[in-house]
Amino acid sequence: MFHIRPATPADRATTLSIAETSGLFSPDEADFFAEDFDDWAANDDDPRRWFVADNGTVAAQVAPEPMSDAVWNLLFIATKPEARRTGQASAMIRAVEEAVRTRGGRLILIDTASVDDQAPARATYRAAGYDQEAVIRDYYGDGIDRVTFRKRL
Repeated sequence: MFHIRPATPADRATTLSIAETSGLFSPDEADFFAEDFDDWAANDDDPRRWFVADNGTVAAQVAPEPMSDAVWNLLFIATKPEARRTGQASAMIRAVEEAVRTRGGRLILIDTASVDDQAPARATYRAAGYDQEAVIRDYYGDGIDRVTFRKRL
């Protein structure tokens, strides 16, 4: 069993381990997450929210979209390979949605890439009730599209 909770600065190593071992992010992207986590941890007024499972297998970050009306973006979600297909990512999405609802959010966006190794993520988002809203061709590189999902809360 696992419990999803808001992350604290003490969860840095766990969160970064999840990102690094997920196989979804390059070393440069993992470095970005480290800097982003550190910026968040250093600012008590930061509106971004990080979440982690207490078993150290899944983590997520959500943030309000600038210049929008109560729209949030699930900027990061990752699961360690051994925890895939166990419902933990779906539980994390539900926990994030509840946190966004309590903060007055009305829409959540999620972006992913069109590459084959992101197909399970896209399937997870669809199963969680997200609709594919947009595709921006070649966003992440030639032939690698940005796929945006949307859910109204």
